[in-house]
Amino acid sequence: MTDVVVDFMTLIGFNLGFAALLGIALGRSGLLDNMKGDFTDWIRYSIGIVLFGIMSLVGSIASIQYEGAMLNVRDGGPIYGGLWFGPIIGIGAAIIGSVYRFSLGGATVIPCCLATIIAGVVSGIIWYFYREKITVVIATLIAVGLSIVHIVLLILLTPNNFGWYLVSETPTGIGILILVPLSVLIFSWCYQRSKQAVAKKQ
Repeated sequence: MTDVVVDFMTLIGFNLGFAALLGIALGRSGLLDNMKGDFTDWIRYSIGIVLFGIMSLVGSIASIQYEGAMLNVRDGGPIYGGLWFGPIIGIGAAIIGSVYRFSLGGATVIPCCLATIIAGVVSGIIWYFYREKITVVIATLIAVGLSIVHIVLLILLTPNNFGWYLVSETPTGIGILILVPLSVLIFSWCYQRSKQAVAKKQ
Protein backbone atom coordinates (compact mmCIF):
# COMPACT_ATOMS: atom_id res chain seq x y z
CA MET A 1 0.00 0.00 0.00
CA THR A 2 2.92 2.33 0.71
CA ASP A 3 4.15 1.93 -2.86
CA VAL A 4 0.70 2.87 -4.16
CA VAL A 5 0.68 6.03 -2.04
CA VAL A 6 4.15 7.01 -3.29
CA ASP A 7 3.13 6.35 -6.89
CA PHE A 8 -0.06 8.34 -6.34
CA MET A 9 1.83 11.35 -5.01
CA THR A 10 4.31 11.12 -7.90
CA LEU A 11 1.42 10.98 -10.34
CA ILE A 12 -0.16 14.07 -8.80
CA GLY A 13 3.11 16.01 -8.78
CA PHE A 14 4.05 15.20 -12.37
CA ASN A 15 0.64 15.77 -13.96
CA LEU A 16 -0.26 18.83 -11.94
CA GLY A 17 3.15 20.33 -12.59
CA PHE A 18 2.65 19.83 -16.31
CA ALA A 19 -0.86 21.35 -16.09
CA ALA A 20 0.48 24.38 -14.21
CA LEU A 21 3.29 25.02 -16.69
CA LEU A 22 0.92 24.73 -19.65
CA GLY A 23 -1.60 27.06 -18.03
CA ILE A 24 1.06 29.68 -17.28
CA ALA A 25 2.54 29.47 -20.79
CA LEU A 26 -0.83 29.84 -22.53
CA GLY A 27 -1.98 32.56 -20.15
CA ARG A 28 1.13 34.67 -20.69
CA SER A 29 1.39 34.13 -24.44
CA GLY A 30 -2.30 34.43 -25.31
CA LEU A 31 -1.55 31.96 -28.10
CA LEU A 32 -5.00 30.37 -28.17
CA ASP A 33 -7.10 33.38 -27.16
CA ASN A 34 -9.58 35.32 -29.29
CA MET A 35 -9.70 32.93 -32.22
CA LYS A 36 -12.62 33.52 -34.59
CA GLY A 37 -12.30 30.43 -36.75
CA ASP A 38 -10.62 32.28 -39.64
CA PHE A 39 -8.28 30.39 -41.94
CA THR A 40 -5.22 31.94 -40.33
CA ASP A 41 -6.37 30.67 -36.94
CA TRP A 42 -6.27 27.03 -37.97
CA ILE A 43 -2.55 26.82 -37.32
CA ARG A 44 -3.22 27.89 -33.75
CA TYR A 45 -6.12 25.43 -33.51
CA SER A 46 -3.74 22.70 -34.63
CA ILE A 47 -1.19 23.78 -32.02
CA GLY A 48 -3.91 23.68 -29.35
CA ILE A 49 -5.05 20.21 -30.38
CA VAL A 50 -1.46 18.95 -30.26
CA LEU A 51 -0.75 20.58 -26.87
CA PHE A 52 -3.85 19.27 -25.15
CA GLY A 53 -3.61 15.96 -26.99
CA ILE A 54 -0.12 15.58 -25.55
CA MET A 55 -1.54 16.48 -22.15
CA SER A 56 -4.08 13.67 -22.53
CA LEU A 57 -1.34 11.28 -23.65
CA VAL A 58 0.82 12.22 -20.67
CA GLY A 59 -2.21 11.58 -18.48
CA SER A 60 -2.29 8.00 -19.75
CA ILE A 61 1.45 7.39 -19.85
CA ALA A 62 2.12 8.82 -16.37
CA SER A 63 -0.47 6.59 -14.71
CA ILE A 64 -0.63 4.08 -11.89
CA GLN A 65 -1.43 0.47 -12.73
CA TYR A 66 -3.54 -0.95 -9.91
CA GLU A 67 -5.34 -4.30 -10.10
CA GLY A 68 -6.06 -4.02 -13.81
CA ALA A 69 -7.01 -0.33 -13.74
CA MET A 70 -5.10 2.83 -14.69
CA LEU A 71 -5.30 5.78 -12.31
CA ASN A 72 -4.67 8.76 -14.57
CA VAL A 73 -5.72 12.26 -15.64
CA ARG A 74 -6.28 11.49 -19.32
CA ASP A 75 -9.58 13.41 -19.38
CA GLY A 76 -7.98 16.58 -18.01
CA GLY A 77 -6.49 17.84 -21.30
CA PRO A 78 -9.74 17.56 -23.29
CA ILE A 79 -11.70 19.16 -20.45
CA TYR A 80 -9.66 22.32 -20.04
CA GLY A 81 -8.86 22.46 -23.72
CA GLY A 82 -12.57 22.46 -24.47
CA LEU A 83 -13.69 24.69 -21.59
CA TRP A 84 -11.16 27.47 -22.21
CA PHE A 85 -10.51 27.24 -25.95
CA GLY A 86 -13.55 25.65 -27.57
CA PRO A 87 -14.86 22.43 -29.12
CA ILE A 88 -12.32 22.12 -31.93
CA ILE A 89 -9.43 21.90 -29.48
CA GLY A 90 -11.36 19.93 -26.84
CA ILE A 91 -12.62 17.29 -29.27
CA GLY A 92 -9.30 17.09 -31.12
CA ALA A 93 -7.43 16.47 -27.88
CA ALA A 94 -10.05 13.92 -26.80
CA ILE A 95 -9.61 11.97 -30.03
CA ILE A 96 -5.84 11.82 -29.54
CA GLY A 97 -6.22 10.70 -25.92
CA SER A 98 -8.89 8.10 -26.67
CA VAL A 99 -7.06 6.63 -29.66
CA TYR A 100 -3.97 6.12 -27.51
CA ARG A 101 -6.09 4.59 -24.73
CA PHE A 102 -7.72 2.26 -27.26
CA SER A 103 -4.30 1.05 -28.34
CA LEU A 104 -3.61 -0.09 -24.76
CA GLY A 105 -6.62 -2.41 -24.68
CA GLY A 106 -7.84 -3.99 -21.46
CA ALA A 107 -11.19 -4.60 -19.84
CA THR A 108 -11.89 -0.90 -19.31
CA VAL A 109 -10.95 0.27 -22.80
CA ILE A 110 -14.50 1.04 -24.02
CA PRO A 111 -15.72 3.13 -21.05
CA CYS A 112 -12.38 4.93 -20.75
CA CYS A 113 -12.25 5.87 -24.44
CA LEU A 114 -15.90 6.94 -24.40
CA ALA A 115 -15.40 9.01 -21.24
CA THR A 116 -12.50 10.89 -22.82
CA ILE A 117 -14.53 11.69 -25.95
CA ILE A 118 -17.48 12.84 -23.85
CA ALA A 119 -15.14 15.04 -21.78
CA GLY A 120 -13.93 16.89 -24.89
CA VAL A 121 -17.36 17.17 -26.52
CA VAL A 122 -19.23 18.36 -23.42
CA SER A 123 -16.51 20.83 -22.46
CA GLY A 124 -16.50 22.27 -25.97
CA ILE A 125 -20.29 22.62 -26.00
CA ILE A 126 -20.23 24.42 -22.65
CA TRP A 127 -17.59 26.83 -24.01
CA TYR A 128 -19.71 27.47 -27.11
CA PHE A 129 -22.79 28.53 -25.14
CA TYR A 130 -21.35 29.84 -21.85
CA ARG A 131 -17.74 30.88 -22.50
CA GLU A 132 -18.12 34.25 -20.75
CA LYS A 133 -19.45 32.64 -17.58
CA ILE A 134 -16.75 30.01 -17.09
CA THR A 135 -14.63 30.55 -13.98
CA VAL A 136 -12.02 28.43 -12.24
CA VAL A 137 -14.66 27.15 -9.79
CA ILE A 138 -17.15 26.34 -12.54
CA ALA A 139 -14.47 24.58 -14.59
CA THR A 140 -13.56 22.44 -11.58
CA LEU A 141 -17.21 21.55 -10.88
CA ILE A 142 -17.69 20.57 -14.52
CA ALA A 143 -14.64 18.32 -14.19
CA VAL A 144 -16.21 16.70 -11.13
CA GLY A 145 -19.39 16.04 -13.12
CA LEU A 146 -17.47 14.54 -16.02
CA SER A 147 -15.45 12.40 -13.61
CA ILE A 148 -18.70 11.01 -12.23
CA VAL A 149 -19.78 10.23 -15.79
CA HIS A 150 -16.49 8.36 -16.26
CA ILE A 151 -17.14 6.31 -13.14
CA VAL A 152 -20.71 5.48 -14.22
CA LEU A 153 -19.46 4.36 -17.64
CA LEU A 154 -16.87 2.14 -15.93
CA ILE A 155 -19.60 0.47 -13.90
CA LEU A 156 -22.03 0.04 -16.80
CA LEU A 157 -19.74 -0.85 -19.69
CA THR A 158 -17.00 -3.01 -18.14
CA PRO A 159 -17.76 -6.76 -18.44
CA ASN A 160 -18.25 -9.18 -15.56
CA ASN A 161 -18.91 -6.40 -13.02
CA PHE A 162 -15.21 -5.57 -13.11
CA GLY A 163 -16.02 -1.85 -13.26
CA TRP A 164 -18.06 -2.05 -10.06
CA TYR A 165 -15.21 -3.92 -8.39
CA LEU A 166 -12.73 -1.23 -9.45
CA VAL A 167 -14.92 1.57 -8.13
CA SER A 168 -16.00 -0.09 -4.88
CA GLU A 169 -12.90 -2.09 -3.91
CA THR A 170 -9.94 -0.13 -5.31
CA PRO A 171 -8.82 3.53 -5.32
CA THR A 172 -9.91 3.92 -8.97
CA GLY A 173 -13.16 5.80 -8.32
CA ILE A 174 -11.76 8.21 -5.75
CA GLY A 175 -8.65 8.63 -7.89
CA ILE A 176 -10.72 9.78 -10.86
CA LEU A 177 -12.77 12.13 -8.67
CA ILE A 178 -9.64 13.71 -7.19
CA LEU A 179 -7.06 13.72 -9.97
CA VAL A 180 -9.04 15.03 -12.94
CA PRO A 181 -10.80 17.95 -11.16
CA LEU A 182 -7.52 18.84 -9.42
CA SER A 183 -5.74 18.92 -12.77
CA VAL A 184 -8.46 21.15 -14.22
CA LEU A 185 -8.35 23.40 -11.15
CA ILE A 186 -4.57 23.85 -11.37
CA PHE A 187 -4.53 24.53 -15.10
CA SER A 188 -7.50 26.93 -14.94
CA TRP A 189 -6.13 28.89 -11.99
CA CYS A 190 -2.67 29.24 -13.53
CA TYR A 191 -4.12 30.20 -16.91
CA GLN A 192 -6.45 32.84 -15.48
CA ARG A 193 -3.89 34.33 -13.10
CA SER A 194 -1.30 34.54 -15.88
CA LYS A 195 -3.79 36.28 -18.17
CA GLN A 196 -4.65 38.77 -15.44
CA ALA A 197 -1.00 39.48 -14.76
CA VAL A 198 -0.38 40.23 -18.45
CA ALA A 199 -3.48 42.45 -18.61
CA LYS A 200 -2.27 44.53 -15.63
CA LYS A 201 1.03 45.24 -17.33
CA GLN A 202 -0.63 46.53 -20.48
